[in-house]
Amino acid sequence: MPSTMKAMRIHELGGPFQLDEVPVPAPGPNDALIKLKATGAGLTPVLMRRTPGLVDSYPRIMGHEIAGEVMEVGSEVENVAPGDLVTCHFYLVCHVCNFCRSGRETLCPDFKGYVGLVLDGGFAEYTVIPSLNLCKIPDGVSPLDACLAADAICTPYHNCTAEAQIKPGETVAIVGAGGGVAIHAVQMAQLCGGTVIGIDVSQKKLEMVADLGAIATIDPMKTDSVEEIMSLTEGRGVDHYIDYVSTKETLEAGMACLGRGGKLVIVGARAPGAFGGISPNFMVDPNKMLRMGQEIHGSRYCSMLELRQSLELVRRGQIKPIVTETFPLEETETAFQKLQNNEITGRAAVVFD
Repeated sequence: MPSTMKAMRIHELGGPFQLDEVPVPAPGPNDALIKLKATGAGLTPVLMRRTPGLVDSYPRIMGHEIAGEVMEVGSEVENVAPGDLVTCHFYLVCHVCNFCRSGRETLCPDFKGYVGLVLDGGFAEYTVIPSLNLCKIPDGVSPLDACLAADAICTPYHNCTAEAQIKPGETVAIVGAGGGVAIHAVQMAQLCGGTVIGIDVSQKKLEMVADLGAIATIDPMKTDSVEEIMSLTEGRGVDHYIDYVSTKETLEAGMACLGRGGKLVIVGARAPGAFGGISPNFMVDPNKMLRMGQEIHGSRYCSMLELRQSLELVRRGQIKPIVTETFPLEETETAFQKLQNNEITGRAAVVFD
C-alpha cells in the first residue's frame, strides 16, 4: 500500500480542482479503505461545490458516485471485506431513526451531510467510507456501470417507483431528459410501463432520448412545451411530470400540463445562490389541484435497498448505463466545466487504471 496518493481537491467555495499529493487515508474502526476504479461526475457535485454551507472544510476531495475495491477494513466492520467491489450511498445518516429503519434514509433527522462534502470522496486514488454506506457490486456489473447506479440510476428508480408510482399505460413527461440522471429516468419510466415525452434544450440530447424509446421530444426553446404536451395527449395532460431542472418556468409548465390525478415530481431544484441566483419558487393554483386530484412530490435520492435494486436492474440488462465521456483523474476539472456548460449527454465519469 503506498503512503501517498493523487487527489483532485477544491480549496475554496466554487473553486477549481487542483491536483495534490496527499497521504492515503487510514480507516477508522467502522470504515473501509477503497481503491477507486471509477467515479461518476454529474451536475449534482457541479452545483454543490458552488452552494454555501455544504462543504464543511477545505481542501476537500469531492466525488460520491464511487466504485472500487475494498483494501482494508476497520476492527468493527462486518458487512464488507478486503477484495469486495463496492459502491456507496450518498447520504450520511444515523441508520437507527424511524426514517432510516423504514427505508427513508434521505429524511433522517440526524442527517450528517454528504459523501464528498463532509468527508473526502472519490476524485482520488483511495478513499475511506463508513462501511454502513457501502453496497456490494453484483458479479457481472462493471465498476463504471456501478458508479452510475450509485446516483444516476438509483435516483430515477426512486423517482419513478416510489414517488410517481408509474403504471403501465401512463404518460410521463421528463424535463432535462438528456442529462446524466434523467437519461436513465427515460429508461426507468418505460421499464415501469410508462410512455415517455422527453424535454430538453439540446438537439443532441433529444436525439438520444428518442433513440431510447421516447414517443416524442420537445425543445422548449423552439416550441411551447405545454401546448405540445396537451396536443400529444389529446388535451388530457400527462399522468406524471418529472422535473430534473426545476426552474420556475419548468415547474409552472408542469402544473399547466398535468392531467387528472397527475403527479409533479421535483428532483433537480437548485439553491438560488448556487447557479445564476434565480429563485425556483413557482405558483400553484390550489383550487385546480383540489379539483383535479393532483399531487406534488419532493423526491430525494434513494434508500440503500433501492440502490441494491438498481444494481440488480443493471446486472440483468434492464437498464443501460449511459456514459458518453470518461476522463482521467487529472482532468476532473475539465469534466466539471463541460457539465456546467451543458456539453455532456448522459453521464461523465473519471476512470482509474
